[in-house]
Amino acid sequence: MILDPISFAGGSKISTNHVLSQLKNKNVRVSILTADPDSWASSQAYVSILHMPCMLETAEHGIRYFVRHVLIALQLIWLRLFAGRMHTALAASGPGVDFALYLVKPILNFSLVQMVHGPVAVSRTIGRCLMAADNVFFLNTSQNSLSSAVGAAGFHTNIAAHHNFQPFCNGLPTQVWPSQCQYDCPVLYWAASLLKWKGLDTLISSLGKISPSKRPETHICYIRPTKNNLPVSKAPHPMSKVFWHNSPDNLDKIRAHGNIFISTSTREPFGLSILEAMAAGMCVIIPADGAFWDKQLIHNINCLKYQPDNVNSLSEAIVHAQHNLMKVKELGITAKVIAQQYRADLCFSTICDHLITTTDASA
Repeated sequence: MILDPISFAGGSKISTNHVLSQLKNKNVRVSILTADPDSWASSQAYVSILHMPCMLETAEHGIRYFVRHVLIALQLIWLRLFAGRMHTALAASGPGVDFALYLVKPILNFSLVQMVHGPVAVSRTIGRCLMAADNVFFLNTSQNSLSSAVGAAGFHTNIAAHHNFQPFCNGLPTQVWPSQCQYDCPVLYWAASLLKWKGLDTLISSLGKISPSKRPETHICYIRPTKNNLPVSKAPHPMSKVFWHNSPDNLDKIRAHGNIFISTSTREPFGLSILEAMAAGMCVIIPADGAFWDKQLIHNINCLKYQPDNVNSLSEAIVHAQHNLMKVKELGITAKVIAQQYRADLCFSTICDHLITTTDASA
């Protein structure tokens, strides 16, 4: 059982799809209660649509938050009547988003596996949920916030001391491995949602520093968030040589047409789009912000780096890459070798083994 109350696509949802792809040949039946059925169109799961009154769709705290999750919990119980017994629940986003699963866990008597893709809120409720989960698989970048949350709930802040916590890395399935990019001419590529922290405004300002006659062809693939309270950038912006793609169906083709990937996110917890670009052999330009890929990659060896949120620094990195296509190819080939270490069958093996073992044991 998977709960997906987020109404637009994102990295955690893509990661969950990648986990499911590793279960296709296993004896596992999957049911999904979702506010965004389009994100699961390619899965073989039983998909049920989550219904929520407009006034509660963006509730994130207070009484409205708890009412929202009680309504989700009731729909989980209703789904149980049609889908049959739920042996395992995969909470795919974070305790604050997946809270309804914790409400029905004692009623439906399933094992709960929580995946955490980014920092969690520091609250007693979140901390108690984390300790109630049978297993918590987390990205290393979220470890400090997890420690603070369980500490707020009165538990030991050393995550390693709790048997149910285990780190993981995202990976890409071989069956949807990105196509090889081209190295004939410089083409920029950016892909993310329009949430402000993804930094689209920084990219646009940087491109504006380059005269139209010298500006490289740029393709921007974006997801427009809906029903959320976070600040959002405006798109598209009319600009010469910049092409806009709203939730494109041919993302792999667009990516393969480019060869220079730009990341402008603020301290990205992982950066699945960066990994996809590396797997396609692209030269990735990332901020030197101490985030995951900044720690994994080396400037001028397998990537290019710029000062975070610095428009001039990013503009200089873009121009440097644009005028050194052989270097772009060299960095892209080196990055592709690193990407091979992040295959889904390797990265998600422990999670999948646990899901299958838990289901078998509960049958």
